[in-house]
Amino acid sequence: MPPIGLVLAAGLGRRLGDRTADRPKALLELRGKTLLERLLVSLAAANVAEAVVVTGHFAERVDDFVASRDLGLSVRTIFNPDYATANNIVSFLCAAEAIDDGCLLLNSDIVVDASVIAELAAERAGSWLVIDHDEPLGAEEMKVQLDEAGWISRVNKVLPPEECVGEYIGALRLDASGARACLESARRLVASGGIDLYYEHAIDAAAAEVGALPLPTAGRAWTEIDDMVDYARAIEILAGLEGDGAR
Repeated sequence: MPPIGLVLAAGLGRRLGDRTADRPKALLELRGKTLLERLLVSLAAANVAEAVVVTGHFAERVDDFVASRDLGLSVRTIFNPDYATANNIVSFLCAAEAIDDGCLLLNSDIVVDASVIAELAAERAGSWLVIDHDEPLGAEEMKVQLDEAGWISRVNKVLPPEECVGEYIGALRLDASGARACLESARRLVASGGIDLYYEHAIDAAAAEVGALPLPTAGRAWTEIDDMVDYARAIEILAGLEGDGAR
């Protein structure tokens, strides 16, 4: 069986303006379904039996949402009390007890072809990060470097684009040893004051111990949703994935 699913959904989503004034970004609706529902249903379809959602902004709305729906898998929430003052490295650590044996982690603000999640969840040894090799790389992209053997050696926004193979899209699988290495790295960074960091910084700092390989999107559609431009792009992507009959 695939490991437990982990969805990080604590953020404020400030760049989406009024759309997140009364709800977390994870509960944004696109073509009649929320981002969170799409991700959890995709996890269930990939035979993931259990998921944890780390909440923060309007946590009670996420609690009500998962309690009121049968999404095909068992779902529980963990509240991050520091969501308004810390970055998602702290949300990642909030789920430490649930993911010590590994996890399939998804950022809650991504729209992605469900086949990517299915491939990530398929039985395979090791740890994997989903990488888009095709999109142009700029300052905001979470860029990835590989070593000479093809293992992931760096994951960071500040890396020179010309030295990177692509963008990490916000979906990964950690085996037990990879999860423990990443958690320990995150604990060290937070203990030294790095509460403003991303969980990717923990992977970056302990890449050799995490031991992850790239899993390519291979042209399959995806986007993250940070602002209204991304929101419009996500709707276009879903229209292509679902066809004109979906609303």
